[in-house]
Amino acid sequence: MLDNLNEAQKRVVTTLGVPLLVVAGPGTGKTLTIVHRIAYLVRQGVRPESILAVTFTNRAAREMKARTEALLGEEAHGLFIGTFHLLGLKIIKDSRREDFVIYNRDEQVELVKSLLTCAAKKALQTVEKISRIKNFLGDSGDETPLEYEIYQATLSRHNAHDFDDLILTPLEMLEQDNEVRKRYQNKFKYIIVDEYQDINPAQYRLLRILAGSSGNVCAVGDSDQAIYAFRGADVQNFLNFAKDFPRVERISLIENYRSTSTILHAGESVIKNNLKRIDRNLFSRQEIGADIGIISVPDERSEGTIIIKEIEARIGGTSNSQMIYGKRKQIDSNRPYRFSDFGIISRTNAQIKILEEEFSASGIPYQLIGRPCSLQTKEREESLAYLSSLIHNDDNMVLGSADTQEAKLLGPTDFFNPKADAVSLMTMHMAKGLEFSVVFIAGCEEGLIPYTLLKDGVDIEEERRLFYVGITRAMDELIVLHSRRRFLYGQRLEAAPSPFLSEIPETIMRYTVIPDKVKKHKGQDKQLGLF
Repeated sequence: MLDNLNEAQKRVVTTLGVPLLVVAGPGTGKTLTIVHRIAYLVRQGVRPESILAVTFTNRAAREMKARTEALLGEEAHGLFIGTFHLLGLKIIKDSRREDFVIYNRDEQVELVKSLLTCAAKKALQTVEKISRIKNFLGDSGDETPLEYEIYQATLSRHNAHDFDDLILTPLEMLEQDNEVRKRYQNKFKYIIVDEYQDINPAQYRLLRILAGSSGNVCAVGDSDQAIYAFRGADVQNFLNFAKDFPRVERISLIENYRSTSTILHAGESVIKNNLKRIDRNLFSRQEIGADIGIISVPDERSEGTIIIKEIEARIGGTSNSQMIYGKRKQIDSNRPYRFSDFGIISRTNAQIKILEEEFSASGIPYQLIGRPCSLQTKEREESLAYLSSLIHNDDNMVLGSADTQEAKLLGPTDFFNPKADAVSLMTMHMAKGLEFSVVFIAGCEEGLIPYTLLKDGVDIEEERRLFYVGITRAMDELIVLHSRRRFLYGQRLEAAPSPFLSEIPETIMRYTVIPDKVKKHKGQDKQLGLF
């Protein structure tokens, strides 16, 4: 169980009997360490049914489960490795025998529209307000809003739960029923929570009640990668772990196995400017690697064009766009690249639309993480099969009227196929947990990074963490682009480079300026006559 682990990883695997906080920087072998800890527990005689491992995406849980089974074989039978919502679903199913339905977000909106006879926009706002109440994210006042009561009464009449109920309902069951609470506290003797920095208040309360007085919790995460405040995640839960669980032992995983030393240096130089964090000095034994490429482009169209040219140069092919915009010498590389080696990250979905148009014109295959496409069909089927394997005795559950037992639990991150030979386009939030040989960060300009265009207030530290997550997705090369002008949200903007770029040392940057196109004089393209 301890082969091929570094000393810090071995300590995480073998430290038992106390609350454990694992500060795991990007690329430090977090999943490997969790998997070996689970296997170590089983080999020490812990019953698999006593181990609860929770993470935040089905994709991450499926990978963790597969790697655990590869280590343990049949000994892994009975382990629970899944998301908080899947855990909540199983608690509800185990305790209630009547049929029930799960509503997804679209079905929630349609229900509210019919109940309140309102437009879709108003219905969506109401659904979001209800969601915040259920996740303990907002002060709804002394009285529960009337629309909330009407909505909940309707769900009850239809024996239905929405997605937030998969956390709230089991939490209420555990808090109100001593027998149920003791059953689950006795069942799960060892709890492991991946991405602990991302838990919201409802998930936090569920975890605390499951842990009971023993506090036998291993929390794994990184305060520098807390990027889900808009979902209610609070980085203070991670920072305050030692206060919540006395006698805690803290272990930091600091050896990065993913990125070149240059990329790691760039990321650490940026994130050290945050104050709300647990400091850890990451290092890499990888080669120094290429400098960080900074490219200034005229506008958002040329941004897409340049990205395509850079990809084509590394692939070694010549396309129509190369012939139009000028050929470029192939980039020297120690190994051939595939399209799947490239990831393009932007701050907003609005930017991706233009990038998609450029890629469609180029003929380069691509997939957008978070949106279904034909390239992701097999990956979706594998996710559904994984969820089905964890949901037993499902004859008492219907997951909505228009879709299957399992499809309602799929999240945006499940719409990604790492095996597809295609360039991946994604927002910074969707990039979490992924890695690519070459990463492009598009739109690194003031107003977008940090994102202040449509927001009254902005958490600069959260925005810096987002940029840090983008940087640390890169293994071999990182190329950052900023446009001098950008058409966005119906207006033409003059843009300056992101202030975060000034936090990257100039000694590891190579700067390129793509000039504006020279306007041709009238008649310049007129065909010449023979005489």
